[in-house]
Amino acid sequence: MTWSLLITAALLAQQPAASPAVESPQVEAPSVELEAAVESNTVLLGDRLELVVTARHADTVRLYFPAAPEVRPFRLMGAPSPPKKSIEGDTVVETWRITLTALRVGVRKIPPIAIDYETADGQTGVVQTQAVNAVIAGRIQSGQQTIEVAANAAPMPVLDTNWWLIMSLIALGIIAMTALLTWFAIRYVAGLPKRGPPPPLPRPAHEIAHEKLQELSSDGLLQTGKFKEVAIGLSEILREYLGLRFRTDTLELTSSELITEMHTMAPKGLSTYRLEQFLQDTDMVKFARFSPTHDQMSSDWTVCTDIIEATRRSDHEVQMHRQAEEQRRRLEKPAHPYKRTFAVLCDLLFFSILSTTLILIGRAFDQSWLYWLDAVLLVAFLLGRDIPEQGSPGKVLTGLAVAPANDPRSALLSTGSRILRNIPLLLPIAGHTMEFVVMAYAADGRRVGDRWARSRVLDLRPDSSSYPFLLLGMAALAFTVIIGYLVPFHWVVL
Repeated sequence: MTWSLLITAALLAQQPAASPAVESPQVEAPSVELEAAVESNTVLLGDRLELVVTARHADTVRLYFPAAPEVRPFRLMGAPSPPKKSIEGDTVVETWRITLTALRVGVRKIPPIAIDYETADGQTGVVQTQAVNAVIAGRIQSGQQTIEVAANAAPMPVLDTNWWLIMSLIALGIIAMTALLTWFAIRYVAGLPKRGPPPPLPRPAHEIAHEKLQELSSDGLLQTGKFKEVAIGLSEILREYLGLRFRTDTLELTSSELITEMHTMAPKGLSTYRLEQFLQDTDMVKFARFSPTHDQMSSDWTVCTDIIEATRRSDHEVQMHRQAEEQRRRLEKPAHPYKRTFAVLCDLLFFSILSTTLILIGRAFDQSWLYWLDAVLLVAFLLGRDIPEQGSPGKVLTGLAVAPANDPRSALLSTGSRILRNIPLLLPIAGHTMEFVVMAYAADGRRVGDRWARSRVLDLRPDSSSYPFLLLGMAALAFTVIIGYLVPFHWVVL
């Protein structure tokens, strides 16, 4: 779709624009009657036919017949004959004869011929003839075994630009490239990790610690005198709790290192004296083969539970932390393919409006350089559309944002990464198809360009439904085809 704009610009650059009429709107145009006709409406392929153009006008009007009028799909055979003039009362009658030859069989239309004029008082303008149809017959007739050859027919080249064939070959090439890249994309997606259910929300550290204390208590180790197992269990439970609660690797620290770490952090409610005494008691049991009494282990159990209760998050903090984690997961969830597709189509629709405007201006004022400017702007737009902080205009409209792969802050993504992620979209149709397949089926929703640039697309409005964007995307696609493809091509093909 995006590259149809480039093809349109290239084709338009080959078409000469009709000379605009330079007429004063305040002066009445002179009366010039034009008539065009062919001497024979049916000719054989390769034969010549005469187009006769007759003009009737006042003697104060002077006509300038073009030296090489545009007559495609016919070919002009020499310059038009000088005009034959005659006078009929106050009217001047001028007649030109143009020799043409047909290059294709079928009903063909000789296009209108534009003729400049100038009046005695200096008024200028353009008038044109009507289009004329001619039937071009083939030389090999049905049921005949011979080929009819025109008498004294000189050989001539019959080469012509077949735009329909060229466009068909381009379309076949795009289809083949799309199929190949899609096949590679499917194989690539098959090797990616499968999409599974999201992991459960992290539990508060004190809930995990109380659960493990309950398991240790249910084993009856304290009642049966297995104090060493109790000491080891209490030490691991408290160390794990402190690590989860204060986000540090406490299981790999020695007791003295753990005390130093807690002194540095100085968490509210923690008595480092009681913690140090607890660690000394449990270390004596684990490493010095000390045999504690039941009362000593009961005291250490109490110290462990007191430290947990004194430093745990409040119920309000737990609730707020859980809500923040849920919101973070919603924001970091891969944006739905429908939303992302609609965002891309919105971008293409915005650019197709600008592109078609440039093409029509270039056509109207015969400024072919605007076609090439349009092609350059298309490439620049596709590469740089995500340079703004949130991303392209389509992303802003849809509530999406482009961000680093490991951080939800969009502002941290570099400009180079924003350009790099859009390079695959330069491939006409094939690049878009490949990227959609990878985006739709990858577990993390990142397309090939995102993996190159180490970026991802976040959904800033995750609670909005994704299915309406499917219908909106279809509407955006229809408008993009009409505005960016059919309207410009109307000036080339039709």
